[in-house]
Amino acid sequence: MNEPSPDPVAPRGKPARRPRRKAAAEAPAMLSIPADAGIEETGPLRELLAARLDDAVVTLDGSQVQRIHTSALQLLLMFSRDRARAGHRTVWHAPSATLHGAARLLGLVPFLELARELS
Repeated sequence: MNEPSPDPVAPRGKPARRPRRKAAAEAPAMLSIPADAGIEETGPLRELLAARLDDAVVTLDGSQVQRIHTSALQLLLMFSRDRARAGHRTVWHAPSATLHGAARLLGLVPFLELARELS
């Protein structure tokens, strides 16, 4: 049989509470810069970076970079700059000699905060 529909004027119970997100800090994101960061890779790299723009801390892994185009360096520069302006931290993990050399050639090392640790 048909069940009566709920009275639309009758008060409803309290709405279900959404589970609270924990305030604990999430593990910092680690983004790997591709080994071949040529101009053809700037679209995917931009999407990768854009997804993490608002994270509190992002670590960029540049250890695999063997080729990097100026457009990729520009993306990394804008990503780092925008994050710094928003008060977020961007750190580097093991930047390759290729990555560091290209940034040095263009005068971007201080702007990218790309400290090359020599072991």
